[in-house]
Amino acid sequence: MMRNIRIEVQKILHLPYLLLGVAGIIALCLTATGDMNVGGSQISIFSLLIRPEVTNTPHTAFELWRAGIGGWLTVFAPMLLTLGYMISLSGERQNGQIRFALMRSGKLRYCISKVCGGALAGGIIFLIGYAVFGLLMVIRFPSLNTLPVKEQEFYLMGSTLAAEVVKRLIGAFLYGMMGSLFGIGVAIAFRDKYMLICLPFMINYIYQQVLGKLASDCMVAEKYEKITWIEAVRPESIMNISRSVTWLIPFVVMLVIYLVLIGVFYLSMKLSTV
Repeated sequence: MMRNIRIEVQKILHLPYLLLGVAGIIALCLTATGDMNVGGSQISIFSLLIRPEVTNTPHTAFELWRAGIGGWLTVFAPMLLTLGYMISLSGERQNGQIRFALMRSGKLRYCISKVCGGALAGGIIFLIGYAVFGLLMVIRFPSLNTLPVKEQEFYLMGSTLAAEVVKRLIGAFLYGMMGSLFGIGVAIAFRDKYMLICLPFMINYIYQQVLGKLASDCMVAEKYEKITWIEAVRPESIMNISRSVTWLIPFVVMLVIYLVLIGVFYLSMKLSTV
């Protein structure tokens, strides 16, 4: 089984798909808001990177690395993370390769390896992209250690910089897995290439808009406890690793959804003539 999953991951991480995904993640992180000017307009991290004089506020690499999760990244990431997966699965269906794969491994093992391979590949793509983005921040901006101790404590919250970086990288891998749910689910359910390209983006966009509307309504009604749970079910919240229930439940739900996708994929394979 592990060998099958490794093969699937290698297929999905074919160099052109890997480079496109990683480059896309880096570019989207750079479009996130890094600061606000005196007029209240947003200043992107990219603007701070090439023209640091646009703001008088000093920024550290760690601060901007964390700020990279937001904006257009949360909208387009699912499409970038599963592009290789969708192309791989679609190609196997069209050229008849899937028949040989089923003869070698069987339907259940094939479905498990496909879904698990897609999830792991999505995590790896986002991890690499986010890590490279972090390196750019380290090269261009001063370290968190240059700040006064009290300001460091504000960002680290009693932890160490090394521990927070490791947690952030693990969180990036988990976010890649979470973001891949949309594309993997669509690839299992649909075969039309236009649906495969558009639907993950559309589903994620609608999901984000619904959460935004719910959060706004709760803010108006001053139901702050509900806002906490709404924020917890945003895919990007899984990066904030903790022992709290608001992190553990979405993490468990993600694993359950992947199990459901394996089941749905297996049933569809049993009912289809391939």
